[in-house]
Amino acid sequence: MERRKFTLGLTAAAAAAACALKTRQTDERPTAAIRPDKPTNADRVLVVGGARLSVAIEGTEPSLPRVVYEAWVQKSAQMIADYYGGTLPVPGLEITLVTNGRGAVGYGHHRQGRWITVHCGRRTKQSSPDGDWVMVHEMLHATFPNLPDRHRWMQEGLSTCLEKVVRARAGDIDAQNVWRRLCGSMHYGRPRMGDRGLDRTHTWGRTYWGGALFWMVADVELRRATGNDKSLRDALLYIAQQGGNAREVWDTGVVCEQADAGTGTTVVSQLYEAMARAPGDVDLDALWAELGVVRYGDGSVDFDDRAPLAAIRRAITASG
Repeated sequence: MERRKFTLGLTAAAAAAACALKTRQTDERPTAAIRPDKPTNADRVLVVGGARLSVAIEGTEPSLPRVVYEAWVQKSAQMIADYYGGTLPVPGLEITLVTNGRGAVGYGHHRQGRWITVHCGRRTKQSSPDGDWVMVHEMLHATFPNLPDRHRWMQEGLSTCLEKVVRARAGDIDAQNVWRRLCGSMHYGRPRMGDRGLDRTHTWGRTYWGGALFWMVADVELRRATGNDKSLRDALLYIAQQGGNAREVWDTGVVCEQADAGTGTTVVSQLYEAMARAPGDVDLDALWAELGVVRYGDGSVDFDDRAPLAAIRRAITASG
């Protein structure tokens, strides 16, 4: 990867070390997840992208008809399947919607590529789940390999970044929404004093937004290196084709090697050396400028299509 001011200034030593990553399964295992109680209200199975999705609703006061919740699950799954070329790369999911509580759509949990739980309180309106990000975020976890706990940033960061892209490509949100949200929060992922790299710095910001920053830069650099021919999507498609979903435990070395194999580059492995094994930083102001994202004081954004990487910015959120 050529040294560039806004990315990471990768050294020759880092590139050589990246190429030396060996494909291996790890002896480390994520913290064991306990199988939730079998849903008692899973009387509907949806089939999306070849995957069977059972939907259970638990709680005493659901604020919406069951069909609305099911439509949300189906729409979320279909957006991800479309991103993966029509196939949802996991055999099936048991999805439980917990409808207790006062709020609207709340937090979610994903477990081992098999179970998803999302909390939807009494204030959930029809517009709430339909335009919410939580279900897509949790489903994306199921499509990516499970990793040891110290590499959780790679899983959380991917869902944090990719949820916006997947929804934009499907027309669920517009490009301005994507870049406004990325510009508003991506700075949380930058290294601070004492940082030792994503593999060894496990703060909230580094886990979610540091991981998101890693994958966003990977997408930009893959597109730049290949003239917009290869992208993060190609890397993830290849990983999925090798059986890499959350029912399997992989090592990050395997993830990097398969991502490189799927794109014909060494971009992901080099980025891993710079950002995971060292506190590689990113000049976000320069990155936004090169992409043609113009930011305003009120948090809104506009686009400059004369910017050098404007075509890459457009391609990231383009439909199809």
